[in-house]
Amino acid sequence: MRVACFTGSRLAPFAIAIGVLAGVASAQTAAELLDACRDEAQPAAQRTGACTKVIEATGEAKVRAEAYLQRGVLGEFAGDREAAVKDYTESIKLDPANPLAYFNRGNAHDQLSQHDLAIADYTEAIKLDPTEADFFNNRGQAYDSKGKHDLAIADYTEAIRLDGTSARPHYNRGLSYANKGDYKRAIVDFDEAIKLSPNDADLYVARGAAHEELGDAAAAKADYNRALQIDPDHEDAREGLSRLGG
Repeated sequence: MRVACFTGSRLAPFAIAIGVLAGVASAQTAAELLDACRDEAQPAAQRTGACTKVIEATGEAKVRAEAYLQRGVLGEFAGDREAAVKDYTESIKLDPANPLAYFNRGNAHDQLSQHDLAIADYTEAIKLDPTEADFFNNRGQAYDSKGKHDLAIADYTEAIRLDGTSARPHYNRGLSYANKGDYKRAIVDFDEAIKLSPNDADLYVARGAAHEELGDAAAAKADYNRALQIDPDHEDAREGLSRLGG
């Protein structure tokens, strides 16, 4: 049973103290422009323009680094991951000590199926901040994409140690065990994920598939039916029930 991982992206900015931009016709300060860049209530194009103004109008490295980081986030949300990678790279050049820039670039690389580059970025983020569970979770996903399930399991285990309240690493570790053919251990993880997030239909479908692989049709049907109660349009749950004769 080959299954895909649950992505746990966290495209996040960081805040810094900033001064006045020289040569900005509107006399906006860097703080005002960065606020406009970060303001999720504003249209993306307006936010992108504000970030670009910061980049073009100041020589302060950390100010420009944040503007590139924010513009990368906007590019990634818009689906332009190549542009996002370029902006994250510029942000890293200006502020190589910010783990979120590496993490975000890793996410973009992973979405581009550049898994080795993603792993390198997640690893650098982990070096800079080894306490962030999402860094380990997402590196685990990149390892899984390369078929390195044991390395993925190790990363998910560390993510769980760092944040026992998140269903994602339990779910992803369960998928890794399932992809290795260890369906009993997969079910243990899916059980825990369901405890933490009982209204996520995907978790029941994953556990149902593991039960199905173990020949427990009754348990599999129960999980597929529960998934459909949560999401009546869940195609995988419907297909699972169809395989088992309803």
